[in-house]
Amino acid sequence: MNFKVHTRHYKTRLEGISANKTAQFAVVLEVFEVAPSLFMVDVRKAAGDTLEYHKFYKNFCAKLEHIIWKPKEAMTNSSLLRTMTC
Repeated sequence: MNFKVHTRHYKTRLEGISANKTAQFAVVLEVFEVAPSLFMVDVRKAAGDTLEYHKFYKNFCAKLEHIIWKPKEAMTNSSLLRTMTC
């Protein structure tokens, strides 16, 4: 999948077309520095096909799995954490 990338200030917008060229979508990525060695990335669908966004998100998380922080088992019952993590 090819993406057009637009960066302004602290936001990056990715616009892509699906591999079969039938669906378009746009994603906005924001990176926040929580601590000197800890960053939070907010990934949101800005426009377009929801199914293509979910495919992109799953692939994005899979490629970054080695650096994504996973909470301990005791914390995973929180509904907020379930919506925020891959």
